[in-house]
Amino acid sequence: MDKEKKNGRGFIDILVGLQWGDEGKGKNIDDLLLSKTYQGVARFQGGANAGHTLNSAGVSFIGHIIPSGCLHEGIELYIGSEVVVDVVSLVKEIKELKEKGFDILPRLYISNRAKLVSYMHPFLDLADEAYRQGFGGKIGTTARGIGPAYSDSRARRGLLVGDVLYEDFSDKSENLALFHKNLLKLYAQEYGFEIPMEKIKESRENWLNAIEELRKMNICELSKLINERLQEGKNILAEGAQGIMLDIDFGDYPNVTSSNTLPANMCLGLGVPHGYIRNIYGVMKAYTTKVGGGHFPARISDEKTEKLFQDAGNEFGATTGRPRMCGWLDLFALEYAIRISGVNKIFINKADICPTEKVKVVTAYKKDGKITEEFPLRLNDITEVTTQDLPGWGQANFGVNKKENASPELLTYLNYVKQKLAPFGAEIISVGTGPSREHSFEF
Repeated sequence: MDKEKKNGRGFIDILVGLQWGDEGKGKNIDDLLLSKTYQGVARFQGGANAGHTLNSAGVSFIGHIIPSGCLHEGIELYIGSEVVVDVVSLVKEIKELKEKGFDILPRLYISNRAKLVSYMHPFLDLADEAYRQGFGGKIGTTARGIGPAYSDSRARRGLLVGDVLYEDFSDKSENLALFHKNLLKLYAQEYGFEIPMEKIKESRENWLNAIEELRKMNICELSKLINERLQEGKNILAEGAQGIMLDIDFGDYPNVTSSNTLPANMCLGLGVPHGYIRNIYGVMKAYTTKVGGGHFPARISDEKTEKLFQDAGNEFGATTGRPRMCGWLDLFALEYAIRISGVNKIFINKADICPTEKVKVVTAYKKDGKITEEFPLRLNDITEVTTQDLPGWGQANFGVNKKENASPELLTYLNYVKQKLAPFGAEIISVGTGPSREHSFEF
């Protein structure tokens, strides 16, 4: 019996990025929501460091905290306990959506156990990066306070969203701020990094104003609510932020995000048992991109060619505007991501982007001249990659929405990827050929 039919219960599908983030997950979430299969969309990890661009019914929105179903009326929106909530960003996004005609407050539910980003966390983020600069190089964070917020949570001194409903919130938040200010004094003394007090005061004022708005929102025991919805037979789409290769435990540590991006974290982020999981969707590009620090084995070595991909694919971050490093499709990393995530269905995006006559596919990593079978603990151990050359397809596939209309070169490329991924039990279900929802075809 299908899992979704069992006892009349609903199910949870999970959608995650299979690379280093920025795979275009928002478009695929929109595709899945059009099927009318789901009654809710949930964020289960990450924070305002994850930007996603949404386009629906002529409306465009760049979100950071709000779940991607916000442009679909009637879809409930859930923010889980493993999310670190930048309340200033949250309030700003809610206001922007209302101006666009979407009042999401009645259908937005926030876990009382979600972590709260304080007004001091972004400054600690900057201080940490300044420290790293002197000891091996920056990670390249978005400076949104994500890492420090997760650090405080694990050290059991952080703030939870539900704390704003208690009378002792002011004392608790100011005690934490005092601890943070003492840390900044240490950074100033030892590493010469200082933040003007005027900036801190301004940040505090904005944060406290946003906290007042947060108190008016639906803060609840989200696990109970979601389990009730599932028992009612309703289905939920859980969206991951960033990508599998940025997972804090399985990525290129320390050049990772501060949360677990693997689908397994959905159960912790939403407080539901794994038996509700149906499909795990993975999203990838036809090539590979990366932002931040750390080694990138698949990176295109020729700067002019890399620039062609950046421009053709508009590879600039939705959160920071930073140009993304561009590389060839990294099958070795992709196979690793599929193996540890359990993805069984794949969306390939930006298959129309190919500004070169030939493309390469990375098939193996080499360490000290020898092919490695294991995924490396440190990517900078990789001294060389093995590649396969395939014909390019230029601009011939922009907007193609039927498989039979795709160019032979693109189909050859896709069939090659399909063959390589087949042993891992993951099938390609859709190929994106442009930014609009009609720019794709079933594969």
